[in-house]
Amino acid sequence: MRLEFKALSKTFPDGASGLSGASLVLETPSFVVLSGRNGSGKSLLIRHALGLEAADSGEVLVDGVILGSRLAETRRRVALVFQEPEHQILGVTVREDAEFGPRAAGERPDSYGRRVDAALGAAGLGGFDERLCAGLSGGEKRRLAVASALVAEPELIVLDEPFNGLDWTGASALLEVLLRLRASGVGVLVVTHDLEKCLAHADRLVVMDSGRVVRDGAPASLWPELPSLGLRRPPGSVDRLAEMSWLEVGS
Repeated sequence: MRLEFKALSKTFPDGASGLSGASLVLETPSFVVLSGRNGSGKSLLIRHALGLEAADSGEVLVDGVILGSRLAETRRRVALVFQEPEHQILGVTVREDAEFGPRAAGERPDSYGRRVDAALGAAGLGGFDERLCAGLSGGEKRRLAVASALVAEPELIVLDEPFNGLDWTGASALLEVLLRLRASGVGVLVVTHDLEKCLAHADRLVVMDSGRVVRDGAPASLWPELPSLGLRRPPGSVDRLAEMSWLEVGS
Protein backbone atom coordinates (compact mmCIF):
# COMPACT_ATOMS: atom_id res chain seq x y z
CA MET A 1 0.00 0.00 0.00
CA ARG A 2 1.20 3.49 -0.83
CA LEU A 3 -0.34 6.42 1.06
CA GLU A 4 0.72 9.87 -0.13
CA PHE A 5 0.03 13.26 1.40
CA LYS A 6 0.73 15.73 -1.37
CA ALA A 7 1.26 19.43 -0.53
CA LEU A 8 -1.57 19.59 2.03
CA SER A 9 -2.50 23.01 3.40
CA LYS A 10 -5.10 23.69 6.07
CA THR A 11 -6.12 26.94 7.77
CA PHE A 12 -8.39 27.01 10.79
CA PRO A 13 -11.42 29.33 11.04
CA ASP A 14 -9.50 31.66 13.37
CA GLY A 15 -6.87 32.13 10.67
CA ALA A 16 -4.21 29.92 12.28
CA SER A 17 -2.28 27.72 9.88
CA GLY A 18 -2.44 23.98 10.61
CA LEU A 19 -0.68 22.57 7.55
CA SER A 20 1.52 24.47 5.11
CA GLY A 21 2.23 22.30 2.10
CA ALA A 22 2.87 19.08 4.03
CA SER A 23 4.04 16.17 1.88
CA LEU A 24 4.78 12.62 2.98
CA VAL A 25 4.80 9.16 1.40
CA LEU A 26 4.17 5.99 3.42
CA GLU A 27 4.60 2.50 2.01
CA THR A 28 3.90 -0.80 3.73
CA PRO A 29 5.36 -2.67 5.41
CA SER A 30 7.48 -0.24 7.38
CA PHE A 31 7.84 1.23 10.87
CA VAL A 32 7.76 5.03 10.69
CA VAL A 33 7.95 7.47 13.61
CA LEU A 34 6.38 10.89 13.05
CA SER A 35 7.48 13.55 15.53
CA GLY A 36 7.82 17.29 16.00
CA ARG A 37 7.10 20.13 18.39
CA ASN A 38 3.63 20.61 19.85
CA GLY A 39 1.41 22.22 17.24
CA SER A 40 3.60 21.17 14.34
CA GLY A 41 0.66 19.48 12.57
CA LYS A 42 1.35 15.78 13.24
CA SER A 43 -2.10 14.71 14.43
CA LEU A 44 -3.82 16.98 11.93
CA LEU A 45 -1.88 15.40 9.07
CA ILE A 46 -2.78 11.83 9.93
CA ARG A 47 -6.47 12.68 10.32
CA HIS A 48 -6.45 13.50 6.61
CA ALA A 49 -5.56 9.86 5.87
CA LEU A 50 -9.10 8.74 6.74
CA GLY A 51 -10.99 11.79 5.59
CA LEU A 52 -11.51 13.04 9.15
CA GLU A 53 -10.18 16.41 7.99
CA ALA A 54 -10.44 18.07 4.59
CA ALA A 55 -7.48 20.07 3.31
CA ASP A 56 -7.90 23.50 1.79
CA SER A 57 -5.49 22.47 -0.95
CA GLY A 58 -3.38 19.44 -1.85
CA GLU A 59 -4.30 15.78 -2.22
CA VAL A 60 -4.25 12.49 -0.36
CA LEU A 61 -3.57 9.57 -2.69
CA VAL A 62 -4.00 5.86 -2.01
CA ASP A 63 -2.07 3.70 -4.46
CA GLY A 64 -2.09 6.69 -6.81
CA VAL A 65 -5.85 7.29 -6.59
CA ILE A 66 -7.45 10.30 -4.87
CA LEU A 67 -8.69 9.35 -1.39
CA GLY A 68 -12.22 10.67 -1.91
CA SER A 69 -12.96 8.09 -4.58
CA ARG A 70 -12.00 5.17 -2.34
CA LEU A 71 -12.62 6.45 1.19
CA ALA A 72 -14.65 3.45 2.41
CA GLU A 73 -12.00 1.04 1.14
CA THR A 74 -9.20 3.08 2.74
CA ARG A 75 -10.96 3.07 6.11
CA ARG A 76 -10.84 -0.72 5.95
CA ARG A 77 -7.16 -0.74 4.99
CA VAL A 78 -5.93 1.93 7.42
CA ALA A 79 -6.65 1.81 11.17
CA LEU A 80 -6.25 4.79 13.49
CA VAL A 81 -5.71 4.38 17.24
CA PHE A 82 -6.38 7.66 19.05
CA GLN A 83 -4.40 9.15 21.94
CA GLU A 84 -6.95 8.14 24.58
CA PRO A 85 -7.85 4.44 24.26
CA GLU A 86 -10.98 4.95 26.39
CA HIS A 87 -12.47 6.87 23.46
CA GLN A 88 -12.36 3.70 21.35
CA ILE A 89 -13.40 1.11 23.93
CA LEU A 90 -17.10 0.39 23.41
CA GLY A 91 -17.54 -3.06 24.96
CA VAL A 92 -17.97 -4.18 28.55
CA THR A 93 -15.54 -7.08 28.23
CA VAL A 94 -12.38 -7.39 26.16
CA ARG A 95 -13.97 -9.74 23.64
CA GLU A 96 -17.12 -7.64 23.34
CA ASP A 97 -14.97 -4.64 22.48
CA ALA A 98 -12.91 -6.53 19.89
CA GLU A 99 -16.13 -7.81 18.31
CA PHE A 100 -17.85 -4.42 18.24
CA GLY A 101 -16.71 -3.33 14.77
CA PRO A 102 -17.67 -6.42 12.75
CA ARG A 103 -20.84 -6.91 14.78
CA ALA A 104 -21.92 -3.32 14.09
CA ALA A 105 -21.20 -3.92 10.41
CA GLY A 106 -23.66 -6.81 10.44
CA GLU A 107 -21.15 -9.63 10.10
CA ARG A 108 -22.05 -13.08 11.41
CA PRO A 109 -20.05 -14.34 14.43
CA ASP A 110 -18.75 -17.30 12.45
CA SER A 111 -17.19 -14.87 9.96
CA TYR A 112 -15.22 -12.79 12.45
CA GLY A 113 -14.47 -15.12 15.38
CA ARG A 114 -11.12 -16.21 13.94
CA ARG A 115 -10.10 -12.62 13.25
CA VAL A 116 -10.96 -11.57 16.81
CA ASP A 117 -8.93 -14.45 18.25
CA ALA A 118 -5.96 -13.54 16.05
CA ALA A 119 -6.17 -9.83 16.90
CA LEU A 120 -6.32 -10.42 20.65
CA GLY A 121 -3.40 -12.83 20.39
CA ALA A 122 -1.36 -10.37 18.31
CA ALA A 123 -1.94 -7.67 20.95
CA GLY A 124 -0.87 -9.94 23.80
CA LEU A 125 -4.42 -10.25 25.14
CA GLY A 126 -5.05 -13.93 24.53
CA GLY A 127 -7.12 -15.32 27.41
CA PHE A 128 -8.44 -11.84 28.33
CA ASP A 129 -11.83 -12.42 26.66
CA GLU A 130 -13.99 -12.05 29.77
CA ARG A 131 -11.87 -9.42 31.52
CA LEU A 132 -13.76 -6.20 32.16
CA CYS A 133 -12.42 -3.31 30.08
CA ALA A 134 -12.83 -0.96 33.04
CA GLY A 135 -10.40 -3.08 35.06
CA LEU A 136 -7.57 -3.09 32.51
CA SER A 137 -4.34 -1.18 33.08
CA GLY A 138 -3.45 1.76 30.86
CA GLY A 139 -1.13 -0.38 28.76
CA GLU A 140 -3.73 -3.14 28.41
CA LYS A 141 -6.35 -0.62 27.29
CA ARG A 142 -3.92 0.69 24.69
CA ARG A 143 -3.29 -2.84 23.42
CA LEU A 144 -7.04 -3.52 23.36
CA ALA A 145 -7.50 -0.46 21.14
CA VAL A 146 -4.83 -1.92 18.86
CA ALA A 147 -6.48 -5.37 18.90
CA SER A 148 -9.88 -3.92 18.02
CA ALA A 149 -8.29 -2.07 15.10
CA LEU A 150 -6.56 -5.25 13.92
CA VAL A 151 -9.82 -7.21 13.64
CA ALA A 152 -10.37 -5.47 10.28
CA GLU A 153 -6.96 -6.81 9.16
CA PRO A 154 -5.62 -3.38 8.10
CA GLU A 155 -2.53 -2.92 5.98
CA LEU A 156 -1.44 0.17 7.95
CA ILE A 157 -2.04 1.01 11.60
CA VAL A 158 -1.55 4.59 12.81
CA LEU A 159 -1.10 5.27 16.53
CA ASP A 160 -1.30 8.81 17.91
CA GLU A 161 0.90 9.23 21.02
CA PRO A 162 0.51 5.55 22.04
CA PHE A 163 3.11 5.70 24.84
CA ASN A 164 1.46 8.53 26.79
CA GLY A 165 1.11 7.57 30.43
CA LEU A 166 2.82 4.19 30.02
CA ASP A 167 5.75 3.08 32.15
CA TRP A 168 8.62 1.11 30.61
CA THR A 169 6.84 -2.21 31.15
CA GLY A 170 3.68 -1.07 29.40
CA ALA A 171 5.59 0.72 26.65
CA SER A 172 7.79 -2.32 26.03
CA ALA A 173 4.77 -4.61 25.77
CA LEU A 174 3.17 -2.28 23.24
CA LEU A 175 6.42 -1.93 21.28
CA GLU A 176 6.71 -5.70 21.06
CA VAL A 177 3.21 -5.84 19.56
CA LEU A 178 4.12 -3.20 16.96
CA LEU A 179 7.33 -4.98 16.00
CA ARG A 180 5.43 -8.24 15.50
CA LEU A 181 2.96 -6.41 13.27
CA ARG A 182 5.74 -5.00 11.12
CA ALA A 183 7.32 -8.46 10.85
CA SER A 184 3.97 -9.83 9.67
CA GLY A 185 3.74 -7.25 6.87
CA VAL A 186 1.58 -4.57 8.50
CA GLY A 187 2.74 -0.96 8.18
CA VAL A 188 3.13 0.94 11.46
CA LEU A 189 3.09 4.73 11.84
CA VAL A 190 3.69 6.03 15.37
CA VAL A 191 3.06 9.70 16.13
CA THR A 192 4.97 10.43 19.33
CA HIS A 193 7.23 12.65 21.41
CA ASP A 194 8.52 9.59 23.31
CA LEU A 195 11.36 8.82 20.94
CA GLU A 196 13.32 6.82 23.48
CA LYS A 197 10.55 4.22 23.60
CA CYS A 198 10.50 3.35 19.92
CA LEU A 199 12.92 5.30 17.71
CA ALA A 200 15.69 2.71 17.80
CA HIS A 201 13.43 0.18 16.08
CA ALA A 202 11.99 2.49 13.41
CA ASP A 203 12.90 2.35 9.74
CA ARG A 204 12.30 6.10 9.30
CA LEU A 205 11.96 9.23 11.38
CA VAL A 206 9.80 12.00 9.94
CA VAL A 207 9.88 15.40 11.65
CA MET A 208 7.29 18.14 11.19
CA ASP A 209 7.55 21.82 12.03
CA SER A 210 5.11 24.66 11.32
CA GLY A 211 2.75 22.43 9.39
CA ARG A 212 5.22 20.82 7.03
CA VAL A 213 7.68 17.94 6.87
CA VAL A 214 11.19 19.27 7.48
CA ARG A 215 13.18 16.04 7.88
CA ASP A 216 12.69 12.46 6.68
CA GLY A 217 15.38 9.81 7.02
CA ALA A 218 16.93 6.97 8.97
CA PRO A 219 16.91 7.57 12.75
CA ALA A 220 20.69 7.26 12.97
CA SER A 221 21.22 9.91 10.30
CA LEU A 222 18.90 12.40 12.02
CA TRP A 223 20.13 11.65 15.55
CA PRO A 224 22.58 14.61 15.74
CA GLU A 225 19.85 17.04 14.63
CA LEU A 226 17.19 16.15 17.19
CA PRO A 227 17.88 19.04 19.64
CA SER A 228 17.89 21.64 16.86
CA LEU A 229 14.54 20.24 15.68
CA GLY A 230 13.03 20.79 19.12
CA LEU A 231 13.07 17.11 20.06
CA ARG A 232 14.57 15.50 23.14
CA ARG A 233 17.56 13.34 22.27
CA PRO A 234 18.02 10.47 24.75
CA PRO A 235 21.51 10.08 26.22
CA GLY A 236 24.05 8.05 24.26
CA SER A 237 23.71 6.85 20.69
CA VAL A 238 20.81 5.39 18.76
CA ASP A 239 22.59 2.01 18.85
CA ARG A 240 22.79 2.17 22.65
CA LEU A 241 19.12 3.10 22.76
CA ALA A 242 18.35 -0.02 20.73
CA GLU A 243 20.25 -2.19 23.18
CA MET A 244 18.44 -0.68 26.17
CA SER A 245 14.96 -0.94 24.66
CA TRP A 246 15.54 -4.51 23.55
CA LEU A 247 16.39 -5.38 27.13
CA GLU A 248 13.01 -3.93 28.11
CA VAL A 249 11.15 -5.71 25.31
CA GLY A 250 12.75 -9.04 26.09
CA SER A 251 12.28 -8.83 29.86
